[in-house]
Amino acid sequence: MKFAPVSDTSSDWQALQKGLHRFVQSRVPHDAVDDVVSDILEAIIRNRSSLAAASNPSAWIYATARSKLVDYYRKKSRERSALDALQSDPTTETPNNLNRTTDDGADVNGLNDCLTGIISTMATSDQNILRAIDLNRTRQIDFATQNNLALPTVKSRIQRARKRLRNRMIACCPDGGMSTCEQTCITATSCAAD
Repeated sequence: MKFAPVSDTSSDWQALQKGLHRFVQSRVPHDAVDDVVSDILEAIIRNRSSLAAASNPSAWIYATARSKLVDYYRKKSRERSALDALQSDPTTETPNNLNRTTDDGADVNGLNDCLTGIISTMATSDQNILRAIDLNRTRQIDFATQNNLALPTVKSRIQRARKRLRNRMIACCPDGGMSTCEQTCITATSCAAD
C-alpha cells in the first residue's frame, strides 16, 4: 500500500480503509467485515506512535490486521464453546409445560415448587438471576440491559447460580427421586447452606 504525500492524509485514510476492507473481506464472513476493519483502525490509532516508528508502515499495518483477525476468530471460538457448554448444561433446561408429568408419574409442578423453595433460600443475587432467566424465561441480554450489567457478567453469574442451585438440589434430593425431594423441600433448612 502506497501513501499519498503527508499533506493529503484524508485520501491516505480512505486508501487504508479500502485496502483493509479488501484484505479482511476475503477472511471473515461478510457481516463481520466492517466490525473487524473498525477494530483494526482503532488499533492503528491507539498505536500510532509504533506506526510512526515502524521501518515499514505497510507491514506493520498488515501485522496489526492479522492480529485482529486472530482475535476475531478466538472470540468466535470462545462464544461457540460457551454456547455448546450452555446447551449441554442440564440445569439450563426449563420445562415447556409445567403441568406435565415425568415418565415415572412425578408431577413437574412439584419439582417447580421444590425449585422455587430452594431458590428462595439462596442469596438474593442468585434468586434474582435464577427467577428472571430460568423461571420467567427472561433473555440474558435483556436481564443484562435491565440491570446495567455486561452480558459476559450475566453469563458468568447465571452459570455460578445454576451450579449452586444444582449443589443444593443434590443435597436436598440425594437419590434423585421427586418424592424425597418434595419431602426435603418442605423442610428446606437442610438445603439452606451451600
